[in-house]
Amino acid sequence: MYRFTHLLFALSLLLLTSCSLFKSLNLTSDDVTRITSECLDEDYDLVYYSTLSLLQAEQFTIVEANKESGIIRGMQYSEHDDVEWNLKAFGEATERESTEAVFLVLPLPSKQTEVKLSLYRNALIVTRKNGYNQKQDSRTMLLTESTYDKWLNKLKAEVKRRKRLS
Repeated sequence: MYRFTHLLFALSLLLLTSCSLFKSLNLTSDDVTRITSECLDEDYDLVYYSTLSLLQAEQFTIVEANKESGIIRGMQYSEHDDVEWNLKAFGEATERESTEAVFLVLPLPSKQTEVKLSLYRNALIVTRKNGYNQKQDSRTMLLTESTYDKWLNKLKAEVKRRKRLS
């Protein structure tokens, strides 16, 4: 029992200190545009189909693809097996979560294409109060520059790969 109390205290302390390490992001709309957009010196069709190929390779389910508007949406789902344990231990658990990638592929003059990417984390969070479970949906836009850099660099690599195939 003594070890369990210490372990629980250490975990609580770790969670509290780790939360304080994350500062809220105060980004302007210009910052968000800079982080989430890329202009490619390739034609629209190549970039559009490369985007679809990238989502498929990243194991996303394509839920919307409209070539005329340039919108492509993909979802990646995950279920959690430890919901009941987390509810008992912490009173809260994430039952299901998904990552949503929304691309807007836009043709520009002189065979250039602009890509705008938005990434979202969606979660179904369960809390237990007075013996009853309450469920709440959560949707958050991811705004980590390195995450967008990785995705946009993967897209550039996929464009190059598909261009070599033509």
